[in-house]
Amino acid sequence: MNREQLNSNFFPTELMLKLYRDIPDSEYESKIKLLNDFIDEVRGSYDEDVLKIKQHNQIAHIYWMSEQYPQATKHFEIVVEIMEPEDYPSLYFLAINLLIRGNRHLSNYEEAEKWVSIAFENTEIFNTANNLINLNDYADLITDSGQAFEKKYIRLIKLIIDELGFPEVLEDPVETIRSMNKTHKFWARRLGEMELGSVRSDLTVTIGEYEDYIKSCEIEWFRNYAKNAVEKMKNK
Repeated sequence: MNREQLNSNFFPTELMLKLYRDIPDSEYESKIKLLNDFIDEVRGSYDEDVLKIKQHNQIAHIYWMSEQYPQATKHFEIVVEIMEPEDYPSLYFLAINLLIRGNRHLSNYEEAEKWVSIAFENTEIFNTANNLINLNDYADLITDSGQAFEKKYIRLIKLIIDELGFPEVLEDPVETIRSMNKTHKFWARRLGEMELGSVRSDLTVTIGEYEDYIKSCEIEWFRNYAKNAVEKMKNK
């Protein structure tokens, strides 16, 4: 496996715009033909496993965008079967996460639980925010299936609370996960909005906004990130 090729920007911008902007999601067969034509053009210039991962990952996303979940999960399975999590952690995470969601949409609850188990076996490879996303999808899964929360996953909730500095106190696991996910989305969005606004704002105004964020933010990791940003701005 050529990891450098796997992690590279493989597809031309023009092709990606055609696939995800110009061609309607309902015309997934046309999208897949265009994609496969490109793969045939570059075959021989890339590691064959890399080509297969790139190809099936995009086909899976094309099917996903058109809500063709049986076909999407089939191709995401091919992706994760070829690669190791360490080869490209963010791609592996997304494929696993959409396998959980896709099988839940199809009411294939046992299959979804299999992918949950694989996701939680790789928590050290995924970042903390990704582990929270998988926990939230697990909560969705057991809510739909009526299964009880697996006690072995409580450790992961505690770990995320400690690593990111959440204010939540672990009581009911599902309710705690829901609260953490909501809190994380809110403060992550606020931070993103500030960072975008800082490009256009006066430095003094930006520093003031960050300091207000630090005072009100409920998550320690985000507060520390904002504090570091303020220090850098003051030292300019």
